[in-house]
Amino acid sequence: MIHSKRIFPLVLAGALLLTGCQGTGDSGSTETPAQESAAVETALFSDRDMEVGYDEQTAAAITLSGGTASCDSDAVLIDGSAVTITDEGTYILSGSLEDGMVIIDAEDTDKIQLVLDGADIHCSDCAALYVRQADKVFVTMAQDSVNTFTGGDSFVTMDDNNIDGVIFSKSDLTLNGNGTLTITSPAGHGVVSKDDLVVTSGAYIITAAGHGLSGKDSVCIADGTFTLATGKDGIQSDNTEDSEKGYVYLGDGTYTVTAEGDGFSASSWMQVDGGTYSVTTGGGSANGETHTDEAMGGGMGGHQRPDMTGGEGQTMEPPEGMEPPEGEAPADLPETAMETPVSTETAQTETTDETTSTKGFKAGTALTVCGGRFTLDCADDAFHANGDLLYQGGEASIQTGDDALHADGALTVEDGVIQVGASYEGLEGLTVTVNGGEIDITASDDGLNAAGGNDQSGYGGRGQDGFGAQSDAAILVSGGSLTVQAKGDGLDSNGSLTITGGTVLVSTLPNSGDSALDCDGNAVVTGGTVIAAGGSGMAQNFGTDSTQGSILLTVDTQTAGSTVSLTDSAGAVLLTWQVPQDFNSVVLSCPELVAGGIYTVTTGDAAQEVTLDSLQYGSGMGFGGGMGGGKGGGAGQQPQKTEMTGQ
Repeated sequence: MIHSKRIFPLVLAGALLLTGCQGTGDSGSTETPAQESAAVETALFSDRDMEVGYDEQTAAAITLSGGTASCDSDAVLIDGSAVTITDEGTYILSGSLEDGMVIIDAEDTDKIQLVLDGADIHCSDCAALYVRQADKVFVTMAQDSVNTFTGGDSFVTMDDNNIDGVIFSKSDLTLNGNGTLTITSPAGHGVVSKDDLVVTSGAYIITAAGHGLSGKDSVCIADGTFTLATGKDGIQSDNTEDSEKGYVYLGDGTYTVTAEGDGFSASSWMQVDGGTYSVTTGGGSANGETHTDEAMGGGMGGHQRPDMTGGEGQTMEPPEGMEPPEGEAPADLPETAMETPVSTETAQTETTDETTSTKGFKAGTALTVCGGRFTLDCADDAFHANGDLLYQGGEASIQTGDDALHADGALTVEDGVIQVGASYEGLEGLTVTVNGGEIDITASDDGLNAAGGNDQSGYGGRGQDGFGAQSDAAILVSGGSLTVQAKGDGLDSNGSLTITGGTVLVSTLPNSGDSALDCDGNAVVTGGTVIAAGGSGMAQNFGTDSTQGSILLTVDTQTAGSTVSLTDSAGAVLLTWQVPQDFNSVVLSCPELVAGGIYTVTTGDAAQEVTLDSLQYGSGMGFGGGMGGGKGGGAGQQPQKTEMTGQ
């Protein structure tokens, strides 16, 4: 199956449409990857944004010296430690200013380039660089230069503006160059633009009590090296007044982010095309919210499955004491970043509705990941979208206190590598679609969860489970490799579950309330290979709409590390897996299963012979791919319970 790579439709500058993630597909586009990359750069970055050169002969030199400065240009006004630039042009800044500031106050049509060449500015009560007015300001770091801007313990109001960043701009701001800029902001943010913030090159070391880089209308980064330690978000854009703004684009770069808030946050869309990211939020996954299920030592997990049947077609009821909770689902919890930093301890114990958001990458609408290398350790979700989340490529190593990937709408994985070493739930969305990629998930609750509504996974530890079937919820696996090790349900859909291709390996604990496959609607397999090992009490097979055979067996409890395998009558191994957790039930499906075939299922040292009697889909009991009674057993074993389907 070929899938197009595309960006979500965006309106930029009133009429701009970005064409997509780099690649080719069935979208009808004839552009090459290089052309698509160039189209994105043209849309978001001007030629001058990318330009780091300047003419020293025509530029005005500003020399900082302690408590004052000097310059020959009439466009530069010096009043003690305050340096004001008033006209368009290029200005080279060097030297040290002990307690002062550089102000840009030009016409709103002027473009100004400020070159930092060994500039060191400290301002105890305001911004070291304040852009009061200009059309656009380009801050360029000279080749191999080292520059330092520091703030004090407070910010005073200036021009009736709430200045709260060491670099603070009321106009569009671009940062670039081939040097290093170190910013320390004990009382506020590092860099703030009240319009668009663009970064195309340079190295940035920012320590801030607030955000590291903030652009109200947008933050667009083409490249650069970023080391950020922040009391709020590492990089963020937040414009709640205009739905077409507040976006973040990350083209490339190297990022080391330690944030008490989100690593990267956008009030609207976010797209990641490349880069290398090491991100820790909220103190890391160890500081994630404690979920009730975990505190109880296992997931209640299983919600009611109205079409679930057991041997001889009898309806299986949940064991006594395991009935799903009555009543309606709790109301959605708001997700609000507080205006003041909140410690991890406070965030864990806070009982008010306001909590600090500690996600890795968070988008208010759509989040698209086209590439990159990610090492994420997050107290909350690693990748989160309040709308749709599309993961089209990249290599991610994730530790999270909540979901690895979460979408309130559609969550789709097309390609790439996702390694989830720790999570509450691995992939969660109203719909969860896996079309490709290599995904390996360890979850303390569900591996995959398809459920309606906003993110509730932290609400009383219940996640979306227990709220009844959702007709529009769905899990679809059509390709790739999916491995799940979960303490709750493995694949849990409040609607349908469909597997048409790929390799699916699921391990869950033999708890009476959880199962490897958990589906409130139709469970269908038409292709691919499936091994799902878990508990027998709530075990579920695929349904009668399936076109590929499947086997559900109850077996003696096997310990973690036991191997399950399926062989045909000729001794050929069709399926095999060393299951990482205890289990006493297994579901097997692969294209080689045919009606009338005789197969052997081996779990540990025990073997069962199984005849696949019939594939009369659409009739019989609630499951597809039928199988006859198991025969025999391992040495010293009693004949095992089997599931009769499709009779």
